[in-house]
Amino acid sequence: MRRSVLLLLIAFCATNLVAQTNYYANIEGLTKVELKRALHDMMQPERVLDYGGNSQNRTWKGFYQTDYMEGGQVRDRYSNETYHFNEEDTVASVQGMNIEHIWANSWWGHEKNNAYKDLFNLYPADGPANQRKSNNPIGVVSDATYDNGVIKVGKSASYRPDSLITAWEPADQWKGDFARTYFYMATCYTQLRDIWQTKEGWLTADMSEWPTLQPWVYNLMLQWARQDPIDEIEIQRNDVIYCIQGNRNPFIDLPQLEEYIWGTMMDSAFYADNEVIIDPIVIPVDTVETEIADFFEDFETGSKGGYAIADVACTASTWTMADALMGSLDNDHRYGAKSVRIRNGYIEMTEDYVDGCDSLSFYAGMYGSTTSGANLSVYYSTDEGESWTALVESEPMGSWKKYAYDMDVKDIIRLRFVCDGGGEGGTYRINIDNICMKHYVEPILIGDVNDDGTISIADVTMLVNIILGKTTEGYEEKVADVNGDGAISIADVTALVNKILGK
Repeated sequence: MRRSVLLLLIAFCATNLVAQTNYYANIEGLTKVELKRALHDMMQPERVLDYGGNSQNRTWKGFYQTDYMEGGQVRDRYSNETYHFNEEDTVASVQGMNIEHIWANSWWGHEKNNAYKDLFNLYPADGPANQRKSNNPIGVVSDATYDNGVIKVGKSASYRPDSLITAWEPADQWKGDFARTYFYMATCYTQLRDIWQTKEGWLTADMSEWPTLQPWVYNLMLQWARQDPIDEIEIQRNDVIYCIQGNRNPFIDLPQLEEYIWGTMMDSAFYADNEVIIDPIVIPVDTVETEIADFFEDFETGSKGGYAIADVACTASTWTMADALMGSLDNDHRYGAKSVRIRNGYIEMTEDYVDGCDSLSFYAGMYGSTTSGANLSVYYSTDEGESWTALVESEPMGSWKKYAYDMDVKDIIRLRFVCDGGGEGGTYRINIDNICMKHYVEPILIGDVNDDGTISIADVTMLVNIILGKTTEGYEEKVADVNGDGAISIADVTALVNKILGK
């Protein structure tokens, strides 16, 4: 009987297994509501910061990473007022500013859910401007009662020409940013539609899985997204939030994605023009949900103003810095307030990162406007600094950019960065910042249901028995979930058979 059921199931498996080659591969070929549903499932944040300030795990620490401008200024999308982060206390809230919800928390009855704390829904905002914006929906303001040169609040005919509402309107340079935030919220938090309330919320959203946004809203957001395309500010903020929350805004990664859900391409299946390979910087925000914290050195802690050799305790490790200092000048390329500047010298970890290294990434480039002249070598040690292995040797430095390398180091590791600034007496310098080691992860052989180290028909047999309820122990769900949809079903048998057959 078991063999008969097995043969029937194998015969039933007729679809090909599509290998995931990029971050968004699983949404390709979908349309409208199916596309929105698949996006919803993959967009859920793995963790969110607590709301507020004065702690490593709160919103203002996140803003310090997402909305930091040159010289410590806060990027404010609501006014022309100038505010600055406290660089001596990077978790502190900024006096005179509020944490602003794009989708007001009152729309959900003030519930403290993920939408309330999601950084994609939150921006630092000038306090008076935020108070005037209130919990009103977004729209085109034709009769402003408040206009500070960046946002306007007043009567709007966006909802219906014969039924004016109170709305707020952002400056042209931010309209696409806010539109893509609206698309994100309507997709990521569709499951919360049953608790939406207040007339302002109902003016914006409905209780349907699609379109979720009221027609006048999504049509206006589509218009704004077309007029104000994705820019580098949005891309960088998306990357940083991904590092903090573990999720992304696909409407920033995938230009015109919204057209396939609400716009001109609704009847067409979505396919990305290019593969989207995500390899972000990891931001050092502690969260209780994180089992192993990746190594992330941003050099925001510690101080060294001269080139003489010294040990400096920084954010993630203590570093020996020889002919190197911590730079904060305008010519120092950096994220945040400081980065390392090396001349003819090196920086070297004095202690081990104990969780191994799956991959290494960092930012590096020539100091100031110089575009050549120095070389960078990167070494690593797995024996507490007794010996060093070259990962990169004499890489010519140019403009500021990200470097990334696979490592596959299982045990302890420490790093050494060496700059050749033009030979003895050379004065060429480089900056290094945001060094990230992703911790080592033991490889998982998806489909090896019986855990014998190979994928064979025996795994199909066991998977069928799991589905039939004949096997309840001795397997890992993530290994048996061959198609990666979060459930174990006949679709996984299909995928596993195709995998064995090489399809």
